Amino acid sequence: MATTESEKRIKIDQLRPGIFIRLQASWFEHPFLFNSLKIKNLGQIEALKKAGITEVFYIPQKSDSLPLPLNEPPGKASPPPKPATPPQEDPVVKLLWQIKKDRMEKLKENQENLRKCTKDYNATVKDIPDIMEKIIGGSQEAVSNARTLIAKMAGKFINKGDSFVHLMAIKETEESIYYHSLNASVLALMLGAKAGFSPSEMRDLGLGVLLHDIGKSRIDNKVLKKVEPLSKAEQNLIRLHPQYGVEIVAKSNDFPKNAAMIILQHHEQCDGSGYPQHRTREKISKLARVANIVNVYDNLCNNIDPAKAMNPYQALSYMYSRCKKGLDLELLTLFIRSLGVYPPGTVVMLSNGIIALIVSVNPQNPMKPSLMLYDPDIPKNEAVAVEMEDLMDLTVEKSLRFEDLPAEVCDYFNYSGKANYFVEQVKEGDKSA
Repeated sequence: MATTESEKRIKIDQLRPGIFIRLQASWFEHPFLFNSLKIKNLGQIEALKKAGITEVFYIPQKSDSLPLPLNEPPGKASPPPKPATPPQEDPVVKLLWQIKKDRMEKLKENQENLRKCTKDYNATVKDIPDIMEKIIGGSQEAVSNARTLIAKMAGKFINKGDSFVHLMAIKETEESIYYHSLNASVLALMLGAKAGFSPSEMRDLGLGVLLHDIGKSRIDNKVLKKVEPLSKAEQNLIRLHPQYGVEIVAKSNDFPKNAAMIILQHHEQCDGSGYPQHRTREKISKLARVANIVNVYDNLCNNIDPAKAMNPYQALSYMYSRCKKGLDLELLTLFIRSLGVYPPGTVVMLSNGIIALIVSVNPQNPMKPSLMLYDPDIPKNEAVAVEMEDLMDLTVEKSLRFEDLPAEVCDYFNYSGKANYFVEQVKEGDKSA
């Protein structure tokens, strides 16, 4: 990276706590986790010296302190003394390198897991349009295929091992309804597992949520994709889609009753303000209350009008502050706990100024999500991903809206502003030590 006007090259002996620096070497050439950091203590300065680093770039606008003055007059500075122990042999530096090596190995493992997850996701997305079209046509076999697909997904949350909800990078297509259906299914299964649903409830939940909007197939696409406010007649038309959906799946003789109930009730609100039957909480099935939560969340994140879309952090905050009366509060709280404060798909700025994208979360340990770091010095296909716990004394300073991100950041993350998820399971025997 070229030096900017706001950066100044200084000697390592000029460092003091409070100075924000950028290292000259690439991420793979030094033993530290970040290329940019704020000096917190003298130990960090000593570690930099032991690593053989003699100069760094000082960034004034991010610093709390000024550099120390040079001891020698300009032009007469003596070369830095050689360290008593070569950097590659110093025990502190060796430890730092080992920690970084372990993280790089874990990074490769995570990249491979994500590659497999992406492959499964693409295959699943590819199957859904055909399944839905055949169900609309009354195919019993298509319903069976949908149940098989959901059973496989549910198993990743039920079976022994850790399940990770990953952010998926997708290209814009005309089939956004299929992404919405799959997205909502993954989130519903995550919440159902967290709520302790039985395997049969999980399968019914996944199937009902996958097909919750199938009734929209009877509504003109122009109405469904309309960004401007809907007319009263258009609103009434859209409110028919739950009943249309029930009529479609009723063509299948053995379609699960619980799944059909989700299709009918996924727009009902606990305070009775929903539709089509204005039911209150006690009269809405628990599976439908789960469906309502994930449907609201996904519609907030992936709004048909991009200008109205929220990032996942904003969506959860909005749901908790503005939608509590209509949503099941107990399940909503569990949903937030499962995704964490900053769900996958949230772009954040860390306290050292680095921009990061939350890429995955383990619902059993949501406070330790994985982040991808933006560093233009590192090729994007080798982008560094770390767990929140690896950030040590760094914190999330704020979440960032998609429209406020520079184009180069979006390109680096392959991020379109959409929050689409899939699940990947790491069985206990597959975990690294």
